[in-house]
Amino acid sequence: MEALPLIATAIGLFLSMSATLLGGVKWMLGRVERRTDARFSRVDARFDRMDARFDRMDARFDRMEAHTVECFATVGDSLMEVKLGLARLETRTDERFSAVGHSLGEVKVALARLEGPHPPFLIARG
Repeated sequence: MEALPLIATAIGLFLSMSATLLGGVKWMLGRVERRTDARFSRVDARFDRMDARFDRMDARFDRMEAHTVECFATVGDSLMEVKLGLARLETRTDERFSAVGHSLGEVKVALARLEGPHPPFLIARG
């Protein structure tokens, strides 16, 4: 019977040590869990900020794309106006060249009248 208090004390010490260790482990796991949750919440906030930045960049790129399409349309319209202007200029130039050619023909006829009649089949004058 003398061993019974000793065994009870050993069991008590074992149980109290086990409870202390398990309590410490539980406290450490709780602390790790809180710290991990805090880090994940910071990471989630960072990802939310990055998503907001990407959304702003997408909106900016969409505006830039719309502006680029508008600029290309404006340039295309300007090129069409230039082509039409060049076509009108070409038409006027052709008309002027034909008028000059007609005037040169009249000058040649007037010069020929001033010089007088030429013998027919005269190949070379000298």
